[in-house]
Amino acid sequence: MIRRTLAAVLVAVAVLLQTVVVNRLPMPWGVGPDLALLTVVAVAMRTTAVTGAVAGFLGGLAIDILPPADHELGRYALVLCLAGYLAGALRDPISRAGGLWPFGVAALATAGVSLGFAGVGVVLGDPRVTLGGVLGVLPPTLLLTMVVSPFVLYPVFWMLRRTERDDFRAVGATPWANGGIVR
Repeated sequence: MIRRTLAAVLVAVAVLLQTVVVNRLPMPWGVGPDLALLTVVAVAMRTTAVTGAVAGFLGGLAIDILPPADHELGRYALVLCLAGYLAGALRDPISRAGGLWPFGVAALATAGVSLGFAGVGVVLGDPRVTLGGVLGVLPPTLLLTMVVSPFVLYPVFWMLRRTERDDFRAVGATPWANGGIVR
């Protein structure tokens, strides 16, 4: 319960920072880092695929609704929901691999969300979506998102890890757990 509430608060804060601060900053290439996506990926990687999908859907829907949204309602919610689900589905292989895998998942999610958002725009007939536009926006979005990713992923991981229950925390208090078995 506490973990899901914390995940919802983290996604809400990321969405507000994304729409109120980041989207209004004058960035060099006209695009900024995707804080909401990074938060959804971090939540999905520390919880489950379903929680990641729900966080992605709700975060994406909020971004679709909040100004300065200039696209169809649900477009970002769909791709962020899929990204959250896939990041959560990769949780077990990544938890065993460790290292830089979270950044790889974040990079794949960033590229996937950008391409997916453009793909949904093509399907819906958005005349602003062109191949040149997508290829011009993808590299700077990926670069800026990956630059800020340690400052989003690690704090979200840390906060969510603090809410996990450790089922084995009392094992060390038993006389037989630390090699104290009498032979």
